[in-house]
Amino acid sequence: MLLDEYIQNFLIYLQTQRRYSERTIDTYHKSLEKYQESLVEPPVKGDRPSKTATLESFTEANVKKFVWDLKIKQKLAPTSICEHLAALKSFGKYLVRSKMLDKNPAETVPMPKRPKRLVAFLSQKDLAEDKFPELPENPTLPQIRARLLLELIYGSGLRISECQSLHWNQLQTKERLVRVIGKGNKERIVPITNSLVSWLEQFRVAEIEAGHAPNEASYIFLSENGKPYDVRTLRKDIHDLLREIGWEGKASPHVLRHSFATHLLENGAEIMSVKEMLGHSSISTTQIYTHVNAERLREAFKKTHPRA
Repeated sequence: MLLDEYIQNFLIYLQTQRRYSERTIDTYHKSLEKYQESLVEPPVKGDRPSKTATLESFTEANVKKFVWDLKIKQKLAPTSICEHLAALKSFGKYLVRSKMLDKNPAETVPMPKRPKRLVAFLSQKDLAEDKFPELPENPTLPQIRARLLLELIYGSGLRISECQSLHWNQLQTKERLVRVIGKGNKERIVPITNSLVSWLEQFRVAEIEAGHAPNEASYIFLSENGKPYDVRTLRKDIHDLLREIGWEGKASPHVLRHSFATHLLENGAEIMSVKEMLGHSSISTTQIYTHVNAERLREAFKKTHPRA
């Protein structure tokens, strides 16, 4: 069996067993295709790359050569190289679990060091309730949808993909909780805000008036074709809302998620609690927000202390 066939089976596994998002699967697919291309002679201009490599070509030496080429010849940034290598490591782990290989060839290949970069986030003042204009008497569906998304992402720390796949029966409004199915099909329970309950009621009415017919088992963000809204539509809702309140930085859902975590820690939340609410598998991922706070304290110290 050719290497490409193993890759296709791996991608099906990610979709059906691990329930990864289409975006993540597409990222893994591109990385693994890039690895395959590195194993064969460059195609003649205009031809498609050959996919005749076998499983035997998935070796530690070839993975190291691939990483070296990405760094030296293609001059990719460490973050991009880590993305490609992560796909290979995950693919190798799958092959070992499936008894196709005895050892993961990519397991011992070290990840390049990523430059430490502070995440972007809005301040608590930026996201104060009085910053958001009151909606008109008859608001549009997108206007209500944007405010509902704000409460889910900034209020509860959900990813945009988790919002998109959320069903009505995952919400426990009396208990003020939401059951989230996150990355790798992992479930977590997260508190919701009082404001979210109010926006949910308005949104359900708006959905019914638009003819989308939501029910307890249906998606919350249900479009007219009976499927959830495209992620791009939901991203645009957040982008437009953040621009409306005057935010000039990156206007993305993830910036709101960064803000959620940062503000919790600023107000005394324990980092392990924040980790659980964000759905991080490793505490090291959550610790970036403690670095954010430390950096802000250093900057304040430099500006205000007479001996700094």
